[in-house]
Amino acid sequence: MKKSLILLAVFCLTLSVFAFDYVPKNTDTNPFGDKVKTEKKTIKTAQPEMREIKTLAEYFRYLPREVQRHWTPYKANADYEVTVQFTVHRNGSISDVHIVGTNCPNANRAVINAVKSGEPYQPLPLSFKKDRIKAQVILEYHTQK
Repeated sequence: MKKSLILLAVFCLTLSVFAFDYVPKNTDTNPFGDKVKTEKKTIKTAQPEMREIKTLAEYFRYLPREVQRHWTPYKANADYEVTVQFTVHRNGSISDVHIVGTNCPNANRAVINAVKSGEPYQPLPLSFKKDRIKAQVILEYHTQK
């Protein structure tokens, strides 16, 4: 039930993003040629509030949630798990994205897309002195029973 609600919320969010993307190019006139006053509005997207991450422990709580937020699971008839590994650089950019474990090869592309579409991630915490870190995220899919 919870997975259905999450998928429904992601689906609705996707629909609303597509709806806002379709805006006619010529919005200063209506189809009948009359001038129409328009007002530019800023559309806010459903992004989580960004706050500075101060510790590596916080970062490793943030990272899997962020990847999962961008994940559209491959629909399967059985439960599966995919482990993806990637390098996060100081500025939040990523590289070396690859699957290190899977029991559903058909789901691999969706997991890689989830990692890449979350880029750039938040920068590494200032308390962490290295320029990059390797991260692994496990994404699980459970069929509804």
